[in-house]
Amino acid sequence: MRQWWSRFHAWAAGRRGIADDLAEEVRSHLHMETESCIERGMAPEEAQAAARRRFGNITMVAERARDAWGFSWLESLLKDVRYGVRAMRRAPAFSAVVILTFALGVGVNTAIFSVVHAVLLKPLPYPDSERLVRLGEATAKADFSVSWGNFNYWRETNHTFEAMAAYQFTDRTLTGHGDPTTARGLAVTAPFFPLLGMRPLLGRFFDQADDRPGAPAAIVLNHRFWSTQLGGDPHIVGAILTLNGTPFQVAGVAAPLWEPWPVNYYLPLGRASGAAIDRRQHGSIRAIGLLKPGVALAAARADLDGIMRHLAEIDPGPENDHHSFGAFLTEETVGDVRRTLLVLMGAAVLILLIACANIASLLLARNTARASELALRKAIGAGQLRLVRQLFTENVIIAAAGGAAGVAFGYWGLRLLIGIAPRDIPRLAETTLSLPVLLFACGITLTAGLLAGLAPVLVAGRIDLTTALKEGARVSGGGKRRQSFRNILVVAEVALTFVLAFGSGLLLRSLAAAQTASPGFDPQNVLSVSLQLPAKVYRGPEAIGAFYAGLLIDLRALPGVIDARAVHCPPPAGDCGDWFYSVPGRPLPPRDDVPISLFNSADAGYFRMMRVPLLQGREFTGSDRASGPKIAVVNETFARAWWPRESAVGHQIKVGGPYREGDLLEIVGVAGDIRQSGLDSRPMPEIFRPSAANPDGGMAVMVRTAADPVKLMRMVRSRVLALDRNLPLRQFGPLQESLGAGLARRRFSTLLLSLFAGLAMLLAAVGIYGLLSYWVTSREPEIAIRLALGACPSTILRWTSFHALRLAVIGVALGVPGGWAAARLLDDLVFGIKSRDPATMAAAALAVTVIALFATAVPAWRAARVDAARRLHHT
Repeated sequence: MRQWWSRFHAWAAGRRGIADDLAEEVRSHLHMETESCIERGMAPEEAQAAARRRFGNITMVAERARDAWGFSWLESLLKDVRYGVRAMRRAPAFSAVVILTFALGVGVNTAIFSVVHAVLLKPLPYPDSERLVRLGEATAKADFSVSWGNFNYWRETNHTFEAMAAYQFTDRTLTGHGDPTTARGLAVTAPFFPLLGMRPLLGRFFDQADDRPGAPAAIVLNHRFWSTQLGGDPHIVGAILTLNGTPFQVAGVAAPLWEPWPVNYYLPLGRASGAAIDRRQHGSIRAIGLLKPGVALAAARADLDGIMRHLAEIDPGPENDHHSFGAFLTEETVGDVRRTLLVLMGAAVLILLIACANIASLLLARNTARASELALRKAIGAGQLRLVRQLFTENVIIAAAGGAAGVAFGYWGLRLLIGIAPRDIPRLAETTLSLPVLLFACGITLTAGLLAGLAPVLVAGRIDLTTALKEGARVSGGGKRRQSFRNILVVAEVALTFVLAFGSGLLLRSLAAAQTASPGFDPQNVLSVSLQLPAKVYRGPEAIGAFYAGLLIDLRALPGVIDARAVHCPPPAGDCGDWFYSVPGRPLPPRDDVPISLFNSADAGYFRMMRVPLLQGREFTGSDRASGPKIAVVNETFARAWWPRESAVGHQIKVGGPYREGDLLEIVGVAGDIRQSGLDSRPMPEIFRPSAANPDGGMAVMVRTAADPVKLMRMVRSRVLALDRNLPLRQFGPLQESLGAGLARRRFSTLLLSLFAGLAMLLAAVGIYGLLSYWVTSREPEIAIRLALGACPSTILRWTSFHALRLAVIGVALGVPGGWAAARLLDDLVFGIKSRDPATMAAAALAVTVIALFATAVPAWRAARVDAARRLHHT
């Protein structure tokens, strides 16, 4: 330890201090040896010479002493660093290009990884979040809610979960605090809060006494709702809030916490559902459970499936074929965003690889230009390892500078990403350049620096001293091996660029197909307003029907309104409700394979007002009421699935399928397909029933206007509030805007991938330009000879362009398999075309080739204008 401390102290004292100590030590040794020789009878001059001979080479001894006293490897490293910094200063243009290329590759990856880390990799902010599971029931067709009865059996008899809680979404109208508003809430069982690690900021959460039938109506407020809608009142606990006309006493306010399902308030689920013991009664209840430590999800599902089989034996029914559904809460929270983000991350990695290939090509060219310098250093004694270490140090310095610039680029890129990304990406607002992201940036910077510097270092290690030290070797091209290395790098760039161009082409064509797809109706000049009538005020179907009938009459009387109709589930609301069905007279399906369809209800004249084509039969009329025949209108997808070669009109549908109770409906019409889930969705089978026969408090009123519907929004609002001033208007606006908003996520992924493809093309063009420029420079003597022998400039131009074109064609050919593989990853994102579309692949190949030819223009023009006489005279 003392020896290390002495060496450190000596090294820290600096080179001058070590030199002075060494000089004093050498003088002391020589003086002592000289005195000894004089004592033995030598003359002073003779004694000094003998002392020097016995001491040895003073310089060599001093160097050995310096190595023993200090840290020679550290001094050598610092020398390499200083030399690398000086080399960057000597070539500022070259250094700037390399640093900028590094910064682009690192910056893109840093920004995308920041989002990937926050959304996909970062654990949910809950205790033991990796063991939280969302639960439900399922058949072979789909997963769905769990009945209250089955949930209670699961909770009481399972052996694989520490705790279980149920939840159910509920939308209610809040009155008494300004304008009436629709507030989304979550009805939960008492264990819900501790499962998610939630804490009360004010008051308390529900307990078992609140979570039972007949308990006083209590409510827990979300922190955001309390602070924004209710003014952050610190005395809110004990106050009364009126929802759907029912008073609820505030029990507490939850502390701020990210929630997988953003809501405004929580209600006790058991208070309303606790009396439902029939396990056939399915509402929309879901459950979450905390797995016991060490229990796999498959084992937990097997445990719940065993409970379901036992229930089928003791309480048989149509749900005997049901089994459990389970998925980790993290995966459920992310949903289909995972595929989009992974595709973008893969594209960012390709950008980094292209940047590495570009930088490697530039470093190869620089090392060739420095061949004489490297050969001279090798000739005067520098070892192979010493040269390699020097080049690696220079590469790492440039990479570090590029990485620092890349982190800055990544910060601004992340701000841009958050600004343009859809708001429905979970936890996007939490995205920052956190420590794991910065470590990732450091890692890819080091890796990119090593990858980019590997080829130049390997080639530099094989320098031929005789050739490199000859006059003119600097522009000799570095031999066929180095030229081949550069050709391979450019081919790799082109191949990777083709993959990105093909992927972005697929998404661009998909976006175009979605934007031009027919929604199945005419959305122009249609105003949509969704309403939810509170059951406490509008009791029974007669009151609901009377309200909507009166509202539609008032709206049709407004100036500028062509027509107004109501529908339960308007486009593009998606799946507002699906259920089992069967077709009488057809073979009975297995219990676990009963078909499912969307179920909807619409007003008389709805299809005509929305301009949905009626393909067969008739639509609903005013005479289709609950007292009349039970009828339905199906969409084209439904009709083709069952009656592809005959009319569906007159056939019957059994609601609930053959194993459940349900109405028998007669098909009276077939309407065209409506894209219920958005422009980029595929139509699903859908069954419409007349709303007059099936009144529902939740309806969307569709108003077709003669001009811009925005101008009528104030009058429509006043008509609704004139009938019920406590009724909030939800999703109120032009229908065309809602359709366009449904493509936000597709636009986001398409925009980013297209930007990446454009950046890749730019980098590839720079790589091809650099390669061809160097190729022309190294071949100037040959070009001059060709011109002197009679070749015309156009021949030189074609020869040079063909060289670049050949590399581009080879790169595209090698990129085709990568494009086919990438197409499989894009299957879920492609719409309206095949993921392996030949036309898109051909367009990508053409685009990359054209970019390569553009990059060739300047070097080829320079090659054609070589002054043969002057160049040959110089040579």
